[in-house]
Amino acid sequence: MKGIVSIGSNVILYAFLVWLLYDSTIHEWDPWFAFVVGFVLVVAVVTSLIPALRAKGISPGHYPEDE
Repeated sequence: MKGIVSIGSNVILYAFLVWLLYDSTIHEWDPWFAFVVGFVLVVAVVTSLIPALRAKGISPGHYPEDE
């Protein structure tokens, strides 16, 4: 169930970004906003396609004061 919700939310978010890109290029020309939305979209796609860019797990870190 968790995977289905994650996939559904990603589809909704990507669709919203594509709609914003369409709105800022075709519907009403705004090159700066289109660049920012396109950049965010490209970073999101690259991050999702390259597994090494995703976090493998949560690390609590190391604090030298604890020793």
